[in-house]
Amino acid sequence: MPSNLETICIASQYIPLLDNLELKIIGSGCHDKNKNYYPSNWIKDNSLENISNKNLHFGTLTSHYWIWKNLLDKIDKDKWVAICHYRRFWVKEGFENKTNEKNLKENILKNISKEFDKYDVVLPPQIDLKNTKRIKVLKKGFKNLIKDPLILFNKKKYTINLHFDLFHGYKFLERSTEAMCIEDQKDFEYYTKTSNTFYPFQIFISKPQVMKKLYEKTFLWIYECEKIFSNEDLTGYGKTRIYDFLAERYFSFWFVKYSKIKTLPFVFLEMKNNEK
Repeated sequence: MPSNLETICIASQYIPLLDNLELKIIGSGCHDKNKNYYPSNWIKDNSLENISNKNLHFGTLTSHYWIWKNLLDKIDKDKWVAICHYRRFWVKEGFENKTNEKNLKENILKNISKEFDKYDVVLPPQIDLKNTKRIKVLKKGFKNLIKDPLILFNKKKYTINLHFDLFHGYKFLERSTEAMCIEDQKDFEYYTKTSNTFYPFQIFISKPQVMKKLYEKTFLWIYECEKIFSNEDLTGYGKTRIYDFLAERYFSFWFVKYSKIKTLPFVFLEMKNNEK
């Protein structure tokens, strides 16, 4: 039976093992890499219609953009599309704790069950921000604690917004929300200021039409965010890929607001790269 799933793996490093997995692989950040860094059979994010030149601050978004503009229209509308990363893979149910580099190929997810047809998207389990260590809040949240000292004693206040303040820039998420479309702005603000969980990593399984809607809204917003932060010092891990981190929160919000969600675990493998 032919597969009803097209898997696209986004990779920012050359990992030889990926060549054996029979996936479509997008090499991310090609604009700033040697043209021979990735194998010739990999998709390059600086080919066709692309924004690869923005990769420094966009991260995986340059690959998501490439998928949107150059690939989705070529995939059957009824086929599922899985987005994974070079260290995070969708595997068959029940195999997430049994999968390693040696058996990844045989355990990787190849088909989607008919029972999933009642859902719009498959997402990984949510991250619980209440697990953020208090020492992190003390070290990084001085401004937040001055404003609301009770944060330290009430983990219900460990929201998406607080987490973004701590790790990606104080008020960055709040400022960016002001640039969002009117129909989402208040809902997104409520979501980020009240929710203690979100769906991470921008990995998902969905249908082309759903993805197009997600990408259209995401990039309209992110381009507005670029204007807001154009004069900011975007250095350091938490800020360099600021638009990638913003989109990660928006992806989670968008799926919660507009789709019916099914969750599946994934496998994380710390694979060795082969620098060229």
